[in-house]
Amino acid sequence: MAVGVKVRVRRVLHRIAMGLVRFYYVGLWGMKIGEGSRISLSAKLDLANPDGIHIGKHTALTFRTAVLTHDFVNRRHLDTRIGDYCFIGAGSIIMPGVTIGDHCIVGTGSVVMRDVPSRSVVMGNPARVIEKGIDTGPLGLRLRSTVPETVPAAAGLAPVDEPPMADAP
Repeated sequence: MAVGVKVRVRRVLHRIAMGLVRFYYVGLWGMKIGEGSRISLSAKLDLANPDGIHIGKHTALTFRTAVLTHDFVNRRHLDTRIGDYCFIGAGSIIMPGVTIGDHCIVGTGSVVMRDVPSRSVVMGNPARVIEKGIDTGPLGLRLRSTVPETVPAAAGLAPVDEPPMADAP
């Protein structure tokens, strides 16, 4: 099936826009952003301490994500690090001083207040580890080759292997 002209134009404009976003954050503000990473136009990266933002290669920050590097109340500037091959879900907030390991997924709307170990899925407010041992590819897309270790107790969820409870009559 042939790709339409509009689709090809959109793809070219998207590549140009991503290049401009990267230039804005890396070239003008001095942030460390790895090769192949994508940052949504509506993502907010803290400009109060731009040197404190470190984003690994092939990582995706989706819309309305906030990455903070300063604590105004305590007058501190801290480095915030996001590893390689990570996916940060829409509306998530990464607090100052947090380190997110490589191959991690942060669920939509999560508030990450503590370090996240590599190869983990976190979600919630505050974010908690719900799976370990996952594998992700570019932009944090999950690879199906591994069977993750679930952590239901930490997330306050029922174990994955149990069937849902039936409603009482």
